[in-house]
Amino acid sequence: MPDPSWQAMQQAQQAQQIHQQHVRTHRAMHDTARAHTRHPGAPRTHYPAPVYHTGRSGSLRSFLGFLALVAVGFFLARDPELRATALEFMRDL
Repeated sequence: MPDPSWQAMQQAQQAQQIHQQHVRTHRAMHDTARAHTRHPGAPRTHYPAPVYHTGRSGSLRSFLGFLALVAVGFFLARDPELRATALEFMRDL
């Protein structure tokens, strides 16, 4: 039967080798990631998406859309023939 202290020493060495290999792999991945990041002198290949400022024009656009929906609803409610045509069109979809 092998000596328990020798077995413990072997297991400790194996664990240390596994840990060192893990650390080397992690550092290599980190170095690769750093090598692929954009440095200050690199040309820009991706531009940020445009920011649409929805100030007054956004609220006006929303209001006009709402007003158009109300107008369509109003005309559908007043004209039975138009309402029947619209319902038939929606059924066909």
